[in-house]
Amino acid sequence: MIKLYIEKYGVIRMMEFKFTDEDIQVLKEYREKTKLMVNQLLINNGEVDIALLNNKTEDMQPFSYDRESVRINLENIIKIYEIMLKSYYAKINRPWALAYCTTVAETERLKNEIYIDYFLHATEKQDEKNLEFDINMPAIINFAGDSDVPYINIDEALGTQTVAPEILIAPFTKIKDFKEMQEIQLEDSQKLPIYSVTLEKQDLQELTFEEKESVYNYILTSADVVNQKLQECVGYQTDTLNNNENIRKLEQLLSKYELEIKKKIEFQDYPETEQTADKADVDRIKNELADLQDSNSNIFEEKKMAIDFITKWKKNIAVYIMAEFKELEMKYEAERKVVRENYSEKMKKFEEEAKEKHEKLKEESLEEIAKAVNKECDDNIIVAKRLVEDVKKLITKQQSYAKIAGNMEATYSALNNAFDIKKIAETLLEKIMAIKDRAKELCDTEDRDLLSEKLLKISEINLQISTLMNYLNNPKSTVGQAKITRFEEMTIVEENELKRGIAEKILNVRGEAELKKLKEDLEILEEKGAFKRFIGFFTGANKLDEVKEEQIEIRQKAIRKTLSQKMSLVYNYSIHELVAEIEMFLNDNEDDELVEEDMYILENMENELRRNFIISDSKVQEIIDQRENKNLPVEVKRISKRELIEIETYRFLNKYGYDKRNDEEGTEYADTMQSEIARIVDYINSSKVLD
Repeated sequence: MIKLYIEKYGVIRMMEFKFTDEDIQVLKEYREKTKLMVNQLLINNGEVDIALLNNKTEDMQPFSYDRESVRINLENIIKIYEIMLKSYYAKINRPWALAYCTTVAETERLKNEIYIDYFLHATEKQDEKNLEFDINMPAIINFAGDSDVPYINIDEALGTQTVAPEILIAPFTKIKDFKEMQEIQLEDSQKLPIYSVTLEKQDLQELTFEEKESVYNYILTSADVVNQKLQECVGYQTDTLNNNENIRKLEQLLSKYELEIKKKIEFQDYPETEQTADKADVDRIKNELADLQDSNSNIFEEKKMAIDFITKWKKNIAVYIMAEFKELEMKYEAERKVVRENYSEKMKKFEEEAKEKHEKLKEESLEEIAKAVNKECDDNIIVAKRLVEDVKKLITKQQSYAKIAGNMEATYSALNNAFDIKKIAETLLEKIMAIKDRAKELCDTEDRDLLSEKLLKISEINLQISTLMNYLNNPKSTVGQAKITRFEEMTIVEENELKRGIAEKILNVRGEAELKKLKEDLEILEEKGAFKRFIGFFTGANKLDEVKEEQIEIRQKAIRKTLSQKMSLVYNYSIHELVAEIEMFLNDNEDDELVEEDMYILENMENELRRNFIISDSKVQEIIDQRENKNLPVEVKRISKRELIEIETYRFLNKYGYDKRNDEEGTEYADTMQSEIARIVDYINSSKVLD
């Protein structure tokens, strides 16, 4: 049984989570049987799987991507993360430090990684002076993690004891920082490099039930095909090696033949019949060489296609697993929040308890009053320090968003001046620490008769500061059905501002490109010669041209109207929709040189989106299919040419959203956190507690 402690009004509450027999069995099987398979499923790189199978050892754990194995191990991954969450919510989470022995090659790979998508293995951090050197693992990484990155001590969970406890760190983390710390000189001139890696939790994206089911079905239905392609790629490796060996032999044989022919020519005793035979041998060897080289080229292309297919499949696994992890997090967070009271009632109760506490304190001895005031100061300092750290995290997010926007040449300007918030938060922390120093100074110098009264006044101010700081984290909104913290809300709004800027950039590039094309189409119609117009009078083509011109003008008007409207911050921008719009435009205009430069800009933007956000290709395709196949408002009947042109306009406007009127105003947003903190500072100043 594990116990979860949650601080509430200075009182410790307890929730209970139990490790079930199934949990214990899953952890045992992970350690003994499924570790390799579980982590390979999570790694988004088909080449890694092929390399593993090509270097398969006799003692390697079972490894196969057949449908049933994949189904079982997807369940294992989700179950292991749930076990980790039970452990995570069973303790007050703080930043942590763990160690990891590895190879120099892996450290080089991690230097270039942004995300770690598999379970990391580590142990408790040790003193480098007492480390035992392992020739197979000649490097050490010291992992440091944010408090929101879950991990679990497997030995502790299973009730086993080992010299170096095995600790499992949750997947889908980001490498925030990678440093080379030091290099220890060992015996026999060997050196042990030590690195430091700071991890932070990756934002997980939620999927609807239908989206998740779609991805899951794709994973399972494609599993056997992926497994077959993996085996084929292992065969390709053997075929390529055999071809290379035969190519080497044939090249040697060809060189030998050509040298002998050269010698025969030099001696000028080279009968024509022999020349013909030698030439036939050389041609035969060259043909065999060409066939082998073609075979290698074909193998390379087939292997590349197979790897691309496998990698795409594995990316869908990551999308599905992250969605499942997100659901688990929301579930356990909701269970934890069941023990919390409604926020407004909590604050009311907090104020009542603070008042009651202060009244009781008046009846205590001077020593007890001094002790209580010291604790109140310490509690407020902890909250103020946490406030400063939250602001620093917000600044980091804003800087990251600014970098992403800069890479896309999109507009992003932070909605909250986090540096000003940080400045006033640090001032608040200094004031609260000064209050503690003031209380200590009074205890050391003040007359006992006056000390009690002055300490009670400080206590009253402390309790008011505590109440005001608790209000600081009151969010203005909710996400789904889960409440969020104030800083989580601010981060979400900032991210939506980033997405709005990206959406505006995509719209402007795409819209201006469409206007260029429509202008050219209009010019072509207007430049028709007099003879063609004369013929068109009898054939009816002139009337169709008029319809085309009319529809071009409708499109132009709709695009210009959309471009003139400011996008609203209220709208929840979807990265998948933005990628879908780019891909639709690229597919529609792949052969149009007029918008070649615009396509280049959009291609770069899509690459940048994929680099910074998790994209489900199946979800993107679903959006494209929905946009392109939406039911048309026409009756089932014989359709005239005019109606076909009008329908095509409707399709175009609907596909790219030009037919949607944006009645929402471009809402401006600014959180009041800075002014609220300033009011607490003003309260402290006006109380004259530091005078």
